[in-house]
Amino acid sequence: MARAFLGDRWLPRVLAVGAAIAIPWIIPQRYFLRVADLALVYAVLALGLQLLLGSAGQLSLGQAAFYGTGAYTSALLITKLRVPVEVAFLAGAVVAAVLAVTLVPITRLRGNELAVATLGFGVIIHAVILNEEWLTEGPLGVMRIPPFRLGPLVFDTESRFYYAALAVVLLVYGGFRRLAHSRFGRALEAIRQNEDAARTSGIHPVVYKSKVFVVTAFTAGIGGVLFAHLNGYLNPNDFTLTESINILMMVVVGGLQSLEGAVVGAIVLVFASEYLRAFKEYRMIIYGALLILFMIFGMEGLRGLPRLAARGVGRIFSRGPRPQAERSGRG
Repeated sequence: MARAFLGDRWLPRVLAVGAAIAIPWIIPQRYFLRVADLALVYAVLALGLQLLLGSAGQLSLGQAAFYGTGAYTSALLITKLRVPVEVAFLAGAVVAAVLAVTLVPITRLRGNELAVATLGFGVIIHAVILNEEWLTEGPLGVMRIPPFRLGPLVFDTESRFYYAALAVVLLVYGGFRRLAHSRFGRALEAIRQNEDAARTSGIHPVVYKSKVFVVTAFTAGIGGVLFAHLNGYLNPNDFTLTESINILMMVVVGGLQSLEGAVVGAIVLVFASEYLRAFKEYRMIIYGALLILFMIFGMEGLRGLPRLAARGVGRIFSRGPRPQAERSGRG
């Protein structure tokens, strides 16, 4: 059992978690930790979309709608109704999930049709957030959002919030990993590979796709709540189509069908976006070039980089030195 735990499957994950826990001690700079906090929030969002896209093969361009719903629900309950932070946290995720339930009929759509439908839904939610001032404060946004807290624990600094967000990421990752290896996850894989064949095997695609759609929305709502407490201020421009595309890029760059890839993709793109600000007007050019470079790895994304490097090294060593006769013959 110890060998299995320390084998190729578990050792990298244990080391990664240990390194993540040690980061605030190794690099205590506030700016770095602020970016790390934001990366963990996006990791939650990317994990949710990875489940929907990577496992079920359903492309959604409306994640920002659920993200914004969770953020605004929690923030408004706290600032207007003085609801406890812990209750508002759960309420934000639940409201996002309930909103997804109303969209269950669109899960019958496939591919581009589903993408366009979710895009339209995202536009509607953004318009509501922007224009319904009586509810959302409109363009002014929601201010004075208190720090996240859990009972007597108040996560009011970058390092404290980091550990709270890391715990959420690990819980979501662990839950999705168990889900992916369950009967439910195998059904999603069958639907992703061939929906018609899955249907003839007794699997009801609409039922499974509806469930995973709601789970993804719930996860996006959690990410929105975390963002609200991290930022302390919400603006409608934080939840546009651009955000949905950013989340999608994180999943694709990290590697489809890989939960670890979703986390890595979120971390890499958030840090790249922030630290490239030093290049000013060249920032977006470099950022775009990096995206193109990442896509060279295809569907495997960044998770395919070690395998690609190992393959290249293997080819170099497999060639070996040329025979003496061949070298002298060419001479």
